[in-house]
Amino acid sequence: MTPRERFMIAARLQEPDQVPVAFLRGSYDATRIGLHVKDYIFDYKKKLNAQLKLMERFSGCAFVPGINPDFGIVAEASAFGTEVFYYEKEPPMCTPIIKQIEEIDRIKVPDPHRDGLLPKVLEAYKYLIDNVPSNCEVDPQAIRGPMDLATELRGVGSFLSDMYKHPEHVHKLMEIATQTEIDFVKAMDEISGGSNIIFMCDDIPGLISPKFFEEFGFPYMKKIFQTFSNKLKIYHNCKNSMHILERLANTGFQVFNFSFENSIAETKRRIGKRICLMGNVEPIGVFLKGSQREIEGICREQIKVAGPGGGYILSVGGGCYGPDQSMDAMISAADKYGKYPIVID
Repeated sequence: MTPRERFMIAARLQEPDQVPVAFLRGSYDATRIGLHVKDYIFDYKKKLNAQLKLMERFSGCAFVPGINPDFGIVAEASAFGTEVFYYEKEPPMCTPIIKQIEEIDRIKVPDPHRDGLLPKVLEAYKYLIDNVPSNCEVDPQAIRGPMDLATELRGVGSFLSDMYKHPEHVHKLMEIATQTEIDFVKAMDEISGGSNIIFMCDDIPGLISPKFFEEFGFPYMKKIFQTFSNKLKIYHNCKNSMHILERLANTGFQVFNFSFENSIAETKRRIGKRICLMGNVEPIGVFLKGSQREIEGICREQIKVAGPGGGYILSVGGGCYGPDQSMDAMISAADKYGKYPIVID
């Protein structure tokens, strides 16, 4: 059974042959092999080779998304005219463009075939589909959640303040951000003929109260997921989400890559019967600096708590920035302790 097959079985809340291991894609695809991040982004051949090389190096895990265009977190924001900054070893970043709240009245939903980096994403997606080895699948680029995109355009502090002071403008911005992501996914589907997954990243819901999530987050996330009801929907949030856990789950995703700040036992108890859990080893602590023995031990406990009954994918609770030996240790732990039926004393 391949890592991707294990992942898909777990995503259906079932038990594969063993607990799957999965890591998020990111700029580490470039930096792990000494490639400048900007070269990785714009040279599609180098991008494909980098992703294939990592899949070969870490053959015991799945990558989420799999082979994909990967322009980082700035593609959608760039379509609104944000300035994008590129770095040698870090993902690209952008600066907010909405300085005054009234400027929201003037922005429009961009055209993914024309605006910013989105046409480049579509171009890269087609290149990958046309050139990938026959034994690999190509996934669409991960999309921003509507709150993530809104804060990229407005700035986190201003956006959070706007929810108190200018709720009507926040709703307008959220509507624009939501439609932007829907149009972007549809444009990628035009290239592929229709993908079978959608992967959304949105950390901002973890920063707001249940009341504000209900008003400004829930309906817009749900609209995106409902629009693509035929796809497997994977959602990433690396902030503490225990205060909105059930409502998050009700937005309509099937796989939850959740923060190391969440209690894995409590998350399993509250939503683990209806949502596949993917996580949640600390990515910037033990996974970055710990020994292989420490990481294996922590993964053993994660599997013990969340693995029984299926619907669990061993991963980090955020982006994967640990060294190669940390990834090896996690894969090793799944091999040692994750065979079904799981029996760990």
